Amino acid sequence: MKKLENLGLLKRVHGGAISLKPHRYDPQFQEQIAVDVDEKKLIAEKAVQLVEKNDIIFIDSGSTTLFFTEKLLETPPLNLTVVTNSLYIINTVVQYPEIKLVVLGGYFQYSTMNFLDLEINPFFDRYHVNKAFMGINGLDESGYFSSTLLEAETKKLIVKASPEIYILASTSKLFKKSLVRIKGWSGTEVVITATKDENVMKRLKKCEQDGKFSII
Repeated sequence: MKKLENLGLLKRVHGGAISLKPHRYDPQFQEQIAVDVDEKKLIAEKAVQLVEKNDIIFIDSGSTTLFFTEKLLETPPLNLTVVTNSLYIINTVVQYPEIKLVVLGGYFQYSTMNFLDLEINPFFDRYHVNKAFMGINGLDESGYFSSTLLEAETKKLIVKASPEIYILASTSKLFKKSLVRIKGWSGTEVVITATKDENVMKRLKKCEQDGKFSII
């Protein structure tokens, strides 16, 4: 965080940091945002219906979770607390002072613009998160995936700490593998998608029938 503060991107405060800059997405992330835009908006509309008054939610990094965050903040529930490790999500939520914002620190990964830390267990010993809205690099019948080991391990700790796991996945992420598997399916995860690909939807429904995850 000190390095980002020196760059003028963040100001460190007690318990975390706040953004000092408006949205400035890097080219790679801008490309991600441009993929499956209509679908991501539909996913966001579905996901925001799951957030309620007094919720404490974790919002993961990713373009789909950013669409979700922006939709959520159009009419945010009362007494909402957002926990995140994504600089893009911080940039968005910090503009709404009525929302409590908690930032997970750690090593800053420039390729994804988020903070990663394998020592976040003490954080979840102090803070309760009742819902996690996760971004992924891919999923298939065996589980869901991330692009780096450190990111996968961090996500695994977050998933373990939350009783409700919602995976936001556009068609470009469905039945695609990435480098590292975050976790196998436990039957409790919910995949939120808006794919119009009939073959992909058949595979999703088969996974649901097999008890791997639920679909919204």
